[in-house]
Amino acid sequence: MTKFSTTLRLPADAKAFIEAQAQENASSQNSEIVRAIRAAMKAKGPAEVAASPSHVTHQLPA
Repeated sequence: MTKFSTTLRLPADAKAFIEAQAQENASSQNSEIVRAIRAAMKAKGPAEVAASPSHVTHQLPA
């Protein structure tokens, strides 16, 4: 899987939430952000994810 780097600007409450989730799950803040994005992708379902921009090149495991 190809990985990309990006910078995020988050509201203070979102940053605090990500920090708390990372600490609670003994994971990194990056892992928590990826987890949240993947959960949102899964919630949309395969048809909506497939209709997303072509730069999305993989599907989530079932």
